[in-house]
Amino acid sequence: MAPILLAASVVAVVAAALEVRRRSRANALRLLRAAWGRPVDRERRVETILASHRSRMAAIPSGGSLDDRTWDDLNLDDVFAAIDHCESTLGQHALYHRMRTAPVADHLEPFEALVTLFQRDAGLRERAQTVLSRLRDPHGYDLRWLARQDAIDIRPWYVVFPILTSATIVLAVLSTVSSIALAALVAVVLVNLVTRYLTDRRIMALAPAFRQLAPVIATAERLQFPSGDDIGPLVGPMQADTPRLGRLKTIARWVSGDPLMLSMSQNPLALLVSDIVNMAYEYLNLVFLLDANGVYFGARGLDEHRHALLRVLVAMGDVDAAISVASFRTGRRDWTRPRFRPAGEPGALTDIAHPLVVDAVPNGATLTPGRGLLITGSNMSGKSTFLRTVGVTAVLAQTLHTCLAAEYHAPVFHVRSCIGRADDLLTGRSYYIAEVESLLGLVDASGAAAPHLFLLDELFRGTNAVERIAAGQAVLLQLLLAANQARPHVVLAATHDGELVDLLPGTYAPYHFGDTVAPDGLTFDHKLRPGPATTRNAIALLRIHGAPDELLVRATTCAARLDADRGTTLRSR
Repeated sequence: MAPILLAASVVAVVAAALEVRRRSRANALRLLRAAWGRPVDRERRVETILASHRSRMAAIPSGGSLDDRTWDDLNLDDVFAAIDHCESTLGQHALYHRMRTAPVADHLEPFEALVTLFQRDAGLRERAQTVLSRLRDPHGYDLRWLARQDAIDIRPWYVVFPILTSATIVLAVLSTVSSIALAALVAVVLVNLVTRYLTDRRIMALAPAFRQLAPVIATAERLQFPSGDDIGPLVGPMQADTPRLGRLKTIARWVSGDPLMLSMSQNPLALLVSDIVNMAYEYLNLVFLLDANGVYFGARGLDEHRHALLRVLVAMGDVDAAISVASFRTGRRDWTRPRFRPAGEPGALTDIAHPLVVDAVPNGATLTPGRGLLITGSNMSGKSTFLRTVGVTAVLAQTLHTCLAAEYHAPVFHVRSCIGRADDLLTGRSYYIAEVESLLGLVDASGAAAPHLFLLDELFRGTNAVERIAAGQAVLLQLLLAANQARPHVVLAATHDGELVDLLPGTYAPYHFGDTVAPDGLTFDHKLRPGPATTRNAIALLRIHGAPDELLVRATTCAARLDADRGTTLRSR
């Protein structure tokens, strides 16, 4: 009877474990499907991701990156967070890098094919998401650092680790037949313990990132199913390079102290076995210096296969980034694929919207090479938001092949901006000086033959009106004209200075955002319209909010006199 009960108990435990595993997988799949197309609220170590991007760009001498000023002006950290639906830290790195690559991200057509594949094939996409979900450990941010040539500094004396381990094994065998060997074993074990203590800080500093290699390589082995000629430039390295990393994975598993590498979603019986193995590993590690040997031999493996590892990391990140863009598209009905025109042709942007603006009012623009748009209107009417919308739309079109618009037909642009306003407290520079330096950088860039899209907001605010207008006119003309020859660029500039409209006829087409003075203040419809702004609201707002009659009379009289002086000046030109 006892054997029967024991067998029945084993069967019951196994059946229960299988059921727990089935339910765990079903729950994970349910969560994936519920989150599909929705924004993801998570911690994002943007500074570390930026460092990874810069490291990656440094390895590509001919590569271009969106400059810090433009990235910040367009609030692209927040845009990145809105699009980041990635499962892994590798995916976050790849998505950020792709968004910041200028003017066009690498392999844009294969990336589009991969995004479309994940939009079309939910089963394939969910399988990839499940595999990639193993790589959410924050230490994954260190992986590109680990693949650098100088990542692990192996000192010559580290050879003592395998020597001590070998001596321990040999003496352990001989101690079964020799008391002298037993005494020597005790002595060597004591040396191992002291060595482990003295090197623990250094080994532990290297181990967290190194430990990620095992799950990363194991994930790459499971992620080789997306294939096809159209996506080959992106996913090909996983098929070609992953087999070379098998030995490195084995070493990393032992460095990790988790040889079985089970995820927390495994059934309880498997996790119990894993805990027992991990506990045994800790004791064996003290005696045999397992993690120190792993770092020593693993560093050699890294040195031999670092380029293959980097290619695999990039490929896995691109797969996850493509899933992220597919999810972002699913959550929006107002997205479209861009159509790129040859340089020199006009751009047509129809019903573009900003991804961070809730219920955004769509607007459009025609971008004619050698011409600009001069946009006037009140504060809060939508001028700066429109500039950012155009910039973000162009960046997303050229990096993710995705933009929020009814149509996007335009050449490829180098996007540059001078929009934000802030003093540089670290260097002691005022906003005005920082703006002048930024504008001169744009003037220098305008000498390039490649088409640029320049976005400018309220030039030279902070100086007197005469010089502000004069300097603004000079900069705006310089960006588009050289020796009276039109340059291939497009400029969008927002301003409160209506005089610039009269000073830039033919080169800059005037547009405006209107407003209406209502009993409770200003109202805006945020629609871009042709022509300069004609409404005035400062004196009307003073009246609505109870300003004294004497003040209102003075303001009205002064405004009339200034209008008359301006008309006289224009007639005399």
